[in-house]
Amino acid sequence: MKFYTMLALPFLYVLASLITPEQTNNTYAYTNEVAVSELRDIKGRVFATGLVDYRGYPVDTLRFDAYYPTGASSDKKYPVLLFCHAGGFTGGNRFNVSAICDRFADQGFIAVGFDYRVGYRKGNIHNCEADTTTQNEAIYRASQDANSCMRYLVAHADELNIDTSKIFIGGSSAGAVLALTNAYLNDSIAQIRFPDVYTKLGGVQSTGNNLVASWGYKGIISMWGGLFSDKVIDTNYRAYPTIFFRGSSDDGIPDSMGHYAQCPNFGIIYGATGLYERCRTQNTPSVYYLLDGASHPAYDDIFCVEQSSCFLKAVLDKRGYTGQFSGYVSSCQ
Repeated sequence: MKFYTMLALPFLYVLASLITPEQTNNTYAYTNEVAVSELRDIKGRVFATGLVDYRGYPVDTLRFDAYYPTGASSDKKYPVLLFCHAGGFTGGNRFNVSAICDRFADQGFIAVGFDYRVGYRKGNIHNCEADTTTQNEAIYRASQDANSCMRYLVAHADELNIDTSKIFIGGSSAGAVLALTNAYLNDSIAQIRFPDVYTKLGGVQSTGNNLVASWGYKGIISMWGGLFSDKVIDTNYRAYPTIFFRGSSDDGIPDSMGHYAQCPNFGIIYGATGLYERCRTQNTPSVYYLLDGASHPAYDDIFCVEQSSCFLKAVLDKRGYTGQFSGYVSSCQ
């Protein structure tokens, strides 16, 4: 017995040296912990398939890129901002907003740039020759695609580390028109405002994927955009805190209300002045920036990101504010 004990002692000594204090207490720290990792940007994720464009040609896939805050970790969730690219609904793609999305990510948001279907019979818009029917269809189609992307983000919120109680949408130029339209357009309004388009293209949530998800926007960023009506901003139904940017010499989107590009064949569109006043009278937090002498676009991205981030964070903290500003004066509160 002594001989076997002596042989076993070195083995027991080595085994004891491998056992940590946590293990001697029968506690294995790694068994109940999830490894925490730094989140990395996502590029080219498919969110919609089986679509057609305005000519009836197949659109195989639509994709998005997601930009995460520096140092974002997998054990936390973050607010998300869906940012819509410009391009007059005839061009542009998600790569056009990569820089501004990166800036919003630096402010603590998961910033998502996405592709949406573009194109309509534009003609020479300077001579007011554009086909306004197909333009309305282009805006509606883009809103369907924004909904497809948002359904994907919400349905995969755990995987993407998204806080679904903190969802925002924004954009510049046509992207701002899309952001405002998407926030305020549902099937009921579509059937009243755009009955022919609704009949032709289906419901606002009917394309791209079969995911089921619901969400509500916490706020909107409109960089020189407009909306088909100011009356849809109604606290009895929906009224989203919004920050507006506009140049006083913008000859596309009207100041308060009017025809797009001053073309009488286009429908009435409401610009930043009118929408800001509507938000204000509805007691909805809103900020309006007007840059004297600027055209379309107006302010630079850095300034817009700084002021927008301050505003959205204040909204999340339930201290949203309202005010009108000119020039490059900070509105942060």
